[in-house]
Amino acid sequence: MRELIFGFAESILHMNLRDPHDIPFALPLMLAAGLGFILGFIFIQLLGNEQRQQRDD
Repeated sequence: MRELIFGFAESILHMNLRDPHDIPFALPLMLAAGLGFILGFIFIQLLGNEQRQQRDD
């Protein structure tokens, strides 16, 4: 499974993720920020929908 994920990520980023010298320094930070944005957006949408349902009732 890890090889499949590495294969997709390597093809998208055009870099060898198995070689530590080929990974840019800020890549983990960028991926963490992107993941945090996506999870935060989903959380806010779910929280907003719940408050809207309570207000409508």
